[in-house]
Amino acid sequence: MLRYIIGVGLVCALNACSLDEYNPGGTTSDVVFSNEAGINALVNSAYVYYGAQFYGREDILMLTEGGTDLWINIANSGYGRQMTKYDGLNSTVGQIRNTWNRLYEIVNYCNAGLERIAEIPFSNEEEKKARLGEMSFLRAYAYWHLVEQYGAVDLRTEETKTAVLTAQRSPELAFYDLMLSDLDVAIANLPVAPIPAADIGRATLKAAYGLKARVALTRVAYEGSQTEKDRYYAVAAEAAQYVINNQAALQTSLYATPEEVFRPANNKNNREALFTVTHSTVNSLNPQPNNPNRLHIWFKAKYSAKAGMVRDLEYGADRNSNSGGMCFMPTRHLLELYNEDIDRRYEDWFREKYYLNVNQYNWTADDLAAFEKPSGLVGSALSRGDLALWFTKKKVTTEKRNLPYALVDIDDTYTGARVSSNARFNVHFPALKKYDDPNLPEAGSQVGSKDVIVMRLAEMYLIAAEAEALRSGGDKAKATELINVLRRRAAQPGREADMLIAQDALNLDFILAERGRELCGEHIRWFDLKRTGKLYDYVQQYNPDITFVQPHHVRRPIPQQFLDAITNPAEFGQNEGY
Repeated sequence: MLRYIIGVGLVCALNACSLDEYNPGGTTSDVVFSNEAGINALVNSAYVYYGAQFYGREDILMLTEGGTDLWINIANSGYGRQMTKYDGLNSTVGQIRNTWNRLYEIVNYCNAGLERIAEIPFSNEEEKKARLGEMSFLRAYAYWHLVEQYGAVDLRTEETKTAVLTAQRSPELAFYDLMLSDLDVAIANLPVAPIPAADIGRATLKAAYGLKARVALTRVAYEGSQTEKDRYYAVAAEAAQYVINNQAALQTSLYATPEEVFRPANNKNNREALFTVTHSTVNSLNPQPNNPNRLHIWFKAKYSAKAGMVRDLEYGADRNSNSGGMCFMPTRHLLELYNEDIDRRYEDWFREKYYLNVNQYNWTADDLAAFEKPSGLVGSALSRGDLALWFTKKKVTTEKRNLPYALVDIDDTYTGARVSSNARFNVHFPALKKYDDPNLPEAGSQVGSKDVIVMRLAEMYLIAAEAEALRSGGDKAKATELINVLRRRAAQPGREADMLIAQDALNLDFILAERGRELCGEHIRWFDLKRTGKLYDYVQQYNPDITFVQPHHVRRPIPQQFLDAITNPAEFGQNEGY
C-alpha cells in the first residue's frame, strides 16, 4: 500500500488556517518543501485525503452514487437526505463544505510541489519524474471532482501561502484545459509500475490514460458545437483504446468472470484496477486508524437476528441496516437492469440468499410475524447450512409464505418503483457485494481494510464504446464489439450468444444501462447522469422516492463558509437555485 506516515503529519501541520479566512491549503514555509523529502511529503499528503476523506467513507459515496436512479436510502429513510434525496441541500451542509475544503487542499499540495520540483535534485531521476506525474494526475483528479460537483469555481494553479480574501470564477472549459494538460504531463512522466514497487496506491501510466479518457468524455458536455464534441469524443476514445490495446505493457487485464473483479483475495493486487485508493490491514498505517474503509457496511441488507441468523464474517456487518437508516439499497430500476438468467453480474455482485450459520434454529412466533409467515410454522426447524433468508429480485407468484425459510420478493420490498412502506420488508433486499470484507477484526466491526478500486479496465471499454457510438461518423460496429467484450465476460455459461447486442441497440440509454450494470456502486453514477444531461429525468423516472430533485441539482451549492470568508461574495456568487 501507499504508506501515509509522512503525509499524515503534514496534513495536521498544514491544516491550521483560520476558518475565518479563505485558505484552501495553508501550506507552511518554503524550507519544508525544499528537498526530495519535502516533495515526497507533499505528494503523500495529496494521497491522504483520497483515502482518509473520500474513498472509504460515506460522504463521497452519497455525492457520487446517491441522488441517482440506482440507489435509495434503506427503508426510504432520511440519513444524508441532502445528498441522497436533495432534501434540504443548501450551502451550510457539512459534507458539501468538507468535500470542497479537502479537494482544494489536495490541489494546493499539488500546486506547491509542481512549482518546486523542477529545481529540486532527487537521488533517483525516475522517481522525480514519477512524483511530477503523480502530482499532475492528482491535481487533475481533484479538479475533475471540483468542477463537476460545484461548476465554474476558483481555478488555482499556484500555491496558496497566505489567506486569499478574494476569489474569481473560471469557466468550466478552463478547468478541462488544465486537466487535460496535466494528464499529458502525467502520461509523459508516470512509470508503468509504481516507485517504490510496493506502493500500489500510487498513480501509474494506466491511471493517467484512464483518467484522460474519463475527463475528455466528460468535457463533451461543455462543448457547444458538434465539431468540438467530436474532437473530445476522439480524445476519449484514443486514450481508452490505448489502455485496451496495451494491456500487457500497462500490467492490466480483464478477469475472466465478474466475480473475480471484487473477490477479496484479488483486492490487494487487482489486475483490472487502473487506480486504487489503499487501506492497510495494519491500522496504525491508515490516516484514520480506527476508521479506514467502511464502505462494506453501506450496502448491507438486514439479516442478523432474524430466522436464527447471527452476524458473521461471511455475510458481513449489517450494523447500519440494523439501525434502519444508514445504508443504501438498490432501486427497483437497478435490479431490473439485470436479466440474471443470462447475465451473471447480478449473482456475482449481489447477495440474495443467507444460509443458517448456527447449528439449529426453531422458528419463533415473533420471527414468523416479522416475515408474515403462518403461525402454524412455530417450532419448525432449520439446521446449519439450510436456506434461512431469501431476499430476491424475482417476482414470486406461487405461495411464498408457507416455506421453510423466509422469502422476501421484489413486490414485498418495493411498491411499484417506490420502496415499500411495510417496515417488515423494506430493510430486506438484494445487497451489493462489491465491498464485502471478510477480513474484519470481528463480524460487527466497521473497520475495513480493503482497497477501493476507483477506476478499472472495464470502464475503458465503456468509454471507448460510448465515444465511438455517439461521435459523428463513429465506428458503431467497433463500439458494439467493445460492449460485447464485457457482455461475453458477464454471460452465464452457455448464454454468451444471448448476451451479445446488435449495433442498432447501441444508443445513449443502452450505454447508461450497461454502465449501471457494470459500474453500480463504484462512485461514478452521478457523474454519468450529469454529463449526459439525464440526472433530472432519470431520477424522476426511475427513483420516485426522490421527490425534491430539480434541474439545478447538477451542481452543488457553494459552501457558505467559503462565501463568508472572502470579501467579494456577491461578485463570486452562489450557484443557481441555492
